[in-house]
Amino acid sequence: MRVGILVMVMVCLSDGELHKCSVRLVVTVSKDSTTSISCPSITATNSEMKYLLLFNESYINHIHMSKQLYSADSVFSGQFKVTANHSGVYICKRELIYPPPQREDCHVTEVIVAEKQSSLTVNDTLPVTNQSCAVRPPLIPNVAMWAGCGVLLAYSLTVTSVAIVLWNSKMKREEDDTNIYINTRPGELRKPCKV
Repeated sequence: MRVGILVMVMVCLSDGELHKCSVRLVVTVSKDSTTSISCPSITATNSEMKYLLLFNESYINHIHMSKQLYSADSVFSGQFKVTANHSGVYICKRELIYPPPQREDCHVTEVIVAEKQSSLTVNDTLPVTNQSCAVRPPLIPNVAMWAGCGVLLAYSLTVTSVAIVLWNSKMKREEDDTNIYINTRPGELRKPCKV
């Protein structure tokens, strides 16, 4: 029960935004040639990151960077070198782990393998604003998230109200119990009966 409430609170506090890929690059290469897959860059400010490389939505490799691996005034621009055997879409996704909140960003590179091409050509570089990374679907849909938050709010208000009412009635009972000897007279003293 407590774990479910904790998960619901975490979902309620999350921003719920879809992560967008900021760059889409189309590259044409010859078969078995090496090409670079660009990744999002970040100014290193005491942060911890993970770079993931995906090919056609399948995990290939990752790089985990802790806070101590780079200086505070450097700019890190990650690149993966891959040998292109098949055409497909590479996604380089950066996850900013520390400091919270966790954020994600990605670059998409479409690699087209052409027959007998000797040089690397870059066909198109377009910033794509409305393309989402198809890496991770939202955990909980918005309607379910807001319904769960509403149920959690109603439950917490009900429990709080019941606790306040019970506490008030207990305090009144304790107050009444302390005043039982007010306005009472002692009874007559009886002599013990002899048998």
